[in-house]
Amino acid sequence: MKKLVLLFTVFTVVACRQAEQREKSIGAVPPAAATTLTRRLETDAATLNYLLQTSDYERWVLQYLYDPLIDLDQNLQPIPGTAKSWDVSKDGKVYTLHLDPDTTFSDGTPVLASDVVFTLRKVIDEQSVQFSGFFEGLDLAQTIAVDPHTVRVVFKMPRVARWYAFNIAVLPEHVYGKGDFKTAFNDTVIGNGPYKLVGRERGRSILLQRRDDYRRTKPAIDTILFKVITDPATSWNALKRGEVDEMRVTAEIWNANKGNSAVRDRFAFYDAYPLTYNCIAWNNSDPVLRDARVRRAFSLALDRRGIIEHLYYGKARPISGPFTPDQWAYNSQVASDPYDLKRAASLLDTAGWRDSNGDGIRDRNGRKLSVEVLIAANDTSARAQSQLLQAALAQIGVDMSIGVREGTSLFDAIMKGNYQGAFMAWSVDPDPDIYSLFHSKATPPAGMNVVHYANAAVDKLIEASQTEFDTTKRREIFHRLHAVLANDQPYTWTVQAAQNWAVNRRIQGVKVSKGFGLFGWYPGPLEWTVSNP
Repeated sequence: MKKLVLLFTVFTVVACRQAEQREKSIGAVPPAAATTLTRRLETDAATLNYLLQTSDYERWVLQYLYDPLIDLDQNLQPIPGTAKSWDVSKDGKVYTLHLDPDTTFSDGTPVLASDVVFTLRKVIDEQSVQFSGFFEGLDLAQTIAVDPHTVRVVFKMPRVARWYAFNIAVLPEHVYGKGDFKTAFNDTVIGNGPYKLVGRERGRSILLQRRDDYRRTKPAIDTILFKVITDPATSWNALKRGEVDEMRVTAEIWNANKGNSAVRDRFAFYDAYPLTYNCIAWNNSDPVLRDARVRRAFSLALDRRGIIEHLYYGKARPISGPFTPDQWAYNSQVASDPYDLKRAASLLDTAGWRDSNGDGIRDRNGRKLSVEVLIAANDTSARAQSQLLQAALAQIGVDMSIGVREGTSLFDAIMKGNYQGAFMAWSVDPDPDIYSLFHSKATPPAGMNVVHYANAAVDKLIEASQTEFDTTKRREIFHRLHAVLANDQPYTWTVQAAQNWAVNRRIQGVKVSKGFGLFGWYPGPLEWTVSNP
């Protein structure tokens, strides 16, 4: 599922007095239990309503609270989840899902086929930005509960790898069918996963407790405590003091400690290149940024190689388009933009932006060439990169300002289109499908086209990629899409950074999935065990 995430930090704020003050009161204390896993949450979950999620931080929590209909194994292949099996019609339009009759929600009620139909209706009716794109062409009139544990889902047209749409949870109709769906369930959860929500303090902590009646792999850990710790230095200190058990570490922390035997004795380090890339989103509906020449000029002003070497310590690689380099859809013939201020200046000249009054700032028709780029308040990586871009653009007459927002505020601005540029990242799907990111019909709330990009030729290619079952032809379509999008630059694609995790060695059973890392697949963290000191 496509997830909007913040750029991950690469710098540690050392000896920060404010950080030290925040360390004194982080999160809540779980009730007495045999075992507790304490996880860092980099930004608080904006909502716990499964269908309204938009970020990785929400997904990390929701993975414990819900089982999807079709799950993913360590190799990101489909395996039974809430649906114990499924059948697909020869024409690829009808999916018949057979639910596990022993599956129940955390309130003790059974998961029924009618709940699946209710959930799919909510995906469409509420225009779930996370999931509605997967159910484009859903025939709601023909989608029915055949019996209490069998649901028939009908689509108007076949789509390649449609099964991935069913990597989605089921909501109980008797709970979520009441009240205001968009506001009533942000802090409450009735799910069918291995844990249940027992406490939440916004901005501080989320507490989960293991369900005794869960019928799949029973977790060994009694409680999961998420502590919201936005500052990376604060969280690293909390990890060293044993206040949290795991965290995603910055490249700087990784580089400073990878050879430290004392640190290695206490913590296991894991790394992986996930299905995630960093980028700068440009609002294509903005009067300045709707011109692709301007967006390309800004991209040419970013020194990717320098960023990889000096900010990520070599643990990143440049990218040039909407797929990650390990995906077969990635067009390796499309090079990422080089750092070239001379060419960038020439493009701005061509677009009509020139310094007519000699004040050092380009202008056109009485308007100065200025742009604001948003970053998250705790994201030192985005701060460093935005400052580098700001300095480079100043050399060619562009006035760039940096807007700092708290995480949830930044998400809100991006989703509503209230921004010009923003440093961010996307987590993409194992099977490529970029409809919700780039199709002109997928702007929020109908999808995740937060840059408001519209290109009729791209729309046709995306639609063709969804219905072409020949892998070779589909690869060709994606390669063409990659080339067109790289030329149009709705984003400045920057780098794909490795994710690095530090886990207290009292946590056992940690495994890594290529593409997803430690989380988001089954059984993943459900097999972890804790040895209390």
